[in-house]
Amino acid sequence: MKNLLRTIVFGSALGVAATAMPSIMAMPFAGVQDQDHHDGGQGQPHPDYSKNRFYKVGNSEGYQDYKHKTQRKEHNHNYRNAEDRQAHDYGYQQGLQGQRGYPNDNNPHH
Repeated sequence: MKNLLRTIVFGSALGVAATAMPSIMAMPFAGVQDQDHHDGGQGQPHPDYSKNRFYKVGNSEGYQDYKHKTQRKEHNHNYRNAEDRQAHDYGYQQGLQGQRGYPNDNNPHH
């Protein structure tokens, strides 16, 4: 009887640990993913896309999706290069968060 009780306690402890492990392991990754989207006052983690037309298109699309509470699965644009794609993606993410225009843009005419 004593061995049965030990087995049950050990099995329960192992089950609780196995259930908690995935959430504990995922915690550091959530913080790493979020670092790409915020300055945190440490300078810009990306090039200046303020003059890139694909940034402006992405921001407009993202803001439209923000207003409709949706998110596009595809973006079909004829990007000239990888930087244009990155500018579009950055603009889309900013618009999807409800931000119109380029961050820290003092120009009221977008």
